[in-house]
This record gives sequence, structure tokens and C-alpha cells, in this order.
Amino acid sequence: MFDDLAAYYHENVVAAFVAYRETSKDGVAGRSRDLREAIIAATTLFHLREHLPKPGVPSRTEVERQCPDYALLGDVVNAAKHKSISQNTPHGAPLVSDAEKLMERLLIIEYEDTEGVYRCTQKAVVAMLSDGTERNLLEVLTSVINFWEGHLHGLGVLSKQRTFVSEPQVRYRTRAECEQIHLDFQIVQGHRFKQSMQLLRFDVGTGQARPIDITGSQLNIRIYKPRFDFDVSLKHEASGKKYTRTVVLSDEENEKLAGMSSDEERQAFAANLPSAHAALRELAAEASLGGTKNES
Repeated sequence: MFDDLAAYYHENVVAAFVAYRETSKDGVAGRSRDLREAIIAATTLFHLREHLPKPGVPSRTEVERQCPDYALLGDVVNAAKHKSISQNTPHGAPLVSDAEKLMERLLIIEYEDTEGVYRCTQKAVVAMLSDGTERNLLEVLTSVINFWEGHLHGLGVLSKQRTFVSEPQVRYRTRAECEQIHLDFQIVQGHRFKQSMQLLRFDVGTGQARPIDITGSQLNIRIYKPRFDFDVSLKHEASGKKYTRTVVLSDEENEKLAGMSSDEERQAFAANLPSAHAALRELAAEASLGGTKNES
């Protein structure tokens, strides 16, 4: 990995950035997976400077001057590594001084059309800055990787300079688009569950989303273990009667189904379960007896 700068950049830095960008839109939240991938990407982007050819390696101060988001990136990486930052940085007081200021957040965005109100849930990793503002970490990472693209191209390490983009998580979405977006949680029994949430209302006129004041409101959240119990049916052709059994899955079978990525995979798994085969045999016996009674 370390024998060639271009290979190191693509296999380590770009790969980590793309991995987090894909994780940020994969529809699964929990277990700090987004925060973990974001910190990995931030770390590779921050320390890339130390892999540049000598002499002529720019100092952290020089990089921050050319790419202001590199200053924030460095504070994010050091806060995550050391838990907190107590000393001044090249840009003065740290922009993020504590690892607890880095968090995953669910953005519940409310829209309205002629049919009424509808909502969409997005996820983000945010850094809460010392001045009270906050930044979406994917935007910071995208800014820094685009800086490195230009710098490495200028050094001749890259033959072509690319521009990476990240889709804004807060933008106008149609009702049909929102209905296609689903978010699942991963929660480990016995481990703490911590999730920051923000309710926003999108203003079509300004193209911005504003926080919703929930003072005095009561919010109810249901968390449940997914179950994939299903029915199998058999129809007695002579009588027209339909017989049905519910196949109740074990916890282990439910977990396996929950981890599958497509309906086709789930259907194939369910069709081969011994409990499903047993239910079909019971239905066949019941239908046979029922058909005999009807014929007599």
C-alpha cells in the first residue's frame, strides 16, 4: 500500500471516502456505523499530507490556508483520537474540542403538497462546533478530497483531476420519492442506544429547511424486533375451500431474514424452511379430509 503514492491515495483515501459516502445513503442507522466510517475517511484525508513526497510537503497551516475545511477536519480527527483537545491548533482554539461533539443525526424533513403533509427521513454525521454552529461531515470530507485531487494533480501524481460530489441531504423531494426511502435501525441488546434527531420543515420558496418548534409536544417512538412470520395457503379445487397456516419463525430465522437484501432471497429462504414444509403437509392433510367430507 505504501510503495506508491497514487495507489495509496486510491486504495486508502478515496476508498475510505467512497465507503462512507455509500454508507451515508444505505438506509441503515445505528451501532455508530456511520460515525465510524466517517472518522475512518476523515483520518485518511487528514494524514494524506504526511505521505506527500519530500521536500516541499506543505505544513498543516499552509493546507488550512488553501482549504479552510482541512482545519475542521484535523480537529475532528484529533478529537476522535484523543477524546478531547486542550491545546491550540495552527488556526487557534480548536473548532471541535470534544469527541462527544461528533454525532449521528436523523433528519426528519416535513414537506407539503396538494395532498397534504408527508415526511422523509435522512441520516447524517454532524460536528457541533465551539461557536454553536454545526457542519455536515460529508460536506467537509468532500471539500477536502477535492482539494487533494487538485494538489495531487498539480504534483503530477494524478493524470486527471476529478470533482467529487455529495448529494445534499436536505433538499426538495416529491411524495413519490419520499415513499421510496426507508430507514432501518440496528440495535444491539444490552448496549446503549443513542440517536440525535431533528425535525425540519422544508420551505419550497427559500429551498431551505427550518427546525420545527416542538415545545410542549409529546413524541412517541416505537422500537420493535422485526418479525417475518408468513402464511402458507392451499386451495381444495373440488370444493373451492382455502386452507391457511401461519409459519412462526424462530429468533434465529428472523435475524437471518432481516439480514437479507432482496425479497427474492427471503422468499427462497422461507420456501426451504422445515416449518414451511410441515405447514404444507398439514394443509394437504386437512384439505384431503375436508374434501372427503364435502364429497360425502
